[in-house]
Amino acid sequence: MTPTSRPTMGHAACWTGAIMAAAGLMMVLPEAAGWWPLLPMAAALAVAQVRHDRTTNRRTELSNTARIKIQETLKITVTQTVKWRRDRPERILLKVPPAAMVGEAAQLAISQAVSRAWDDHFTVTAARITSGRIVLHRSEPETEKKPTDLDRIKDRSRTVAEQVLGRDARVDQYHTGDDGQTLDSFTIHHGHGAKLASKSVQLKATRIISSMLPGAWRTAFDLEHDTITVSRRPPLPTMVPRPVAMPAPGTPEWDLIPQAVDEDGIVCSWDISGVMAHQLKAGRTRTGKTVSLLGDAVEGARRGYRIFVLDPKRTEFLGLRTWPNVQLVATKVPDQVALVHYLWSLMEERYRRIEEEGASEADFERIMVLVDEYRQFYGNAKSWWTSVKASGMPAQCPVFDWIGSLLRMAGACRIHVILGTQRPDADVVGGEIRDNFSSRAALGPLSPEGARMMFDSEQIGTNIPLGRRGRGTWVGLDGAPKEVQYYYTPDPRKALSPEDRALLDQLRPDTITWPRQTITWPGDDQLDTIADDFPKRPSDDWLRIIGSDLTDSTTQDRNTDEDLHAELSNQDPEATLAEDLDQAYTPPEWIDPTALEPGMILLLDQTWVTITEAATDPIDADQTLIDYTSPDGQDATISIGAAETITIRRLT
Repeated sequence: MTPTSRPTMGHAACWTGAIMAAAGLMMVLPEAAGWWPLLPMAAALAVAQVRHDRTTNRRTELSNTARIKIQETLKITVTQTVKWRRDRPERILLKVPPAAMVGEAAQLAISQAVSRAWDDHFTVTAARITSGRIVLHRSEPETEKKPTDLDRIKDRSRTVAEQVLGRDARVDQYHTGDDGQTLDSFTIHHGHGAKLASKSVQLKATRIISSMLPGAWRTAFDLEHDTITVSRRPPLPTMVPRPVAMPAPGTPEWDLIPQAVDEDGIVCSWDISGVMAHQLKAGRTRTGKTVSLLGDAVEGARRGYRIFVLDPKRTEFLGLRTWPNVQLVATKVPDQVALVHYLWSLMEERYRRIEEEGASEADFERIMVLVDEYRQFYGNAKSWWTSVKASGMPAQCPVFDWIGSLLRMAGACRIHVILGTQRPDADVVGGEIRDNFSSRAALGPLSPEGARMMFDSEQIGTNIPLGRRGRGTWVGLDGAPKEVQYYYTPDPRKALSPEDRALLDQLRPDTITWPRQTITWPGDDQLDTIADDFPKRPSDDWLRIIGSDLTDSTTQDRNTDEDLHAELSNQDPEATLAEDLDQAYTPPEWIDPTALEPGMILLLDQTWVTITEAATDPIDADQTLIDYTSPDGQDATISIGAAETITIRRLT
């Protein structure tokens, strides 16, 4: 291309001289006076010519500069023809060596070079490789899309999957909520089925995934297809009144005792007629365990079961003393031992009738037996036995053998035991006894040791939010643990609000099938006859237990206690929570973050949170990663320096 000329000033001078000469001529020659109107037009033409020359020069300079930049970028010789639109290049025709256009990335490289040279955006619209001819048109660049919250959490899900399951993990099948902006679930594809076969490994992976994503999440492992479905956990309600609707008698649902609802609103039930004949229910004071046990008694009474209660704390179930179909609430140790002996004897009689008389199990009415605070009962009975035992009597009270026998055999003859305890310690609820409870429920947070004894895992149930009454863990027949909200049933003796009283009215059985009963004791004149069955005469106190029986009661107990109602109405909720902490946890202590364990509670910003996992940060060994659950049920993770000191409390 020829060098750029600069004709603007010369053209302007020529036009100026011509106009001046014409003006002078018209002043001299009278006949030229008629040309005066043409002078402004000539001046305008002169200005336009000047502007045109300037535009041409500027375009030429820009074209030459851009061409040089393109050549320097591509390292080839380039000729360029530009079609302008106003002040911007609209179409560019390049001629390059044909070899420069060979290859998949060649045209992209040319368009990028042209775009950078012209400081604009150009795309290839036509190309002829053989002649080295390429046409580009100016185009508006695509506006960069600002990532949304949905985009960010999708990216985060892919990062989490790769960190937890390796770089070969793949994420797809994203599902959003009704608003189209909230991620509800996604699927992870992996190749680590063998490693994830262990329930404990699955629990740990779930906790890691949930802690690394915003919000609360759950997982479903498909080991056959090497996939994990991760879905957002719906929030659990803080309180669920016991449902008043009843199934029809004789249907399979009749013997399903509603326990709780899970996060999907599905009812978790105890199948009292199946293999879940007995239930172990653990929970510390003020977690809602007694309320759940009371609800079990109310449900059984609605179905016409015979209900018996052992209440070692003596005041927890006084509200059931006049409840229809609750036959006896035993609060004193001799009464409790006598009641267990009665039930054991009844079981033996039922088996005798089945064996000798051809009776069917369906011939017997169902009996539900609630034993609350079993550790307290265990200690009370042992202490009582030392005052009753005489020479020649067993070292241990036979009541524990009777309970073991009931748990092994009574379910088949329709006698069902619910045993409540703060923690199923091995020294009280031994391995054989614990193995007979196929239905297991826990309320409140468990310590790792308590979780292992309840659910054979040191992780299940340890992250239940502190102070959330009725919140706990349920394991059904499928063996899958669930965080659930147990049903709330008002205590008839402590019901204060109109809502509680109305709910109790709806839960009350319409008819009394089984009357109140009381324990009758043999007279002194009968003790000798009872003693004949023993090789060596035991103490009279024990003979009275063996000779005791149940008979219908003619007395009525008070069902309300106005003084207690007034006391309950004046309780301070914050003081009650403080009592919960003092009863369930050790006093505060200061430890190193590396000594944290699941189940501890940590003081964080003046709030006690429950530790679910603590481990050394794999990126920074001087930091400890702590997963925790806040009192409102939110899961989160913090990092604390290993050298710091933190305040914790341990489950007692």
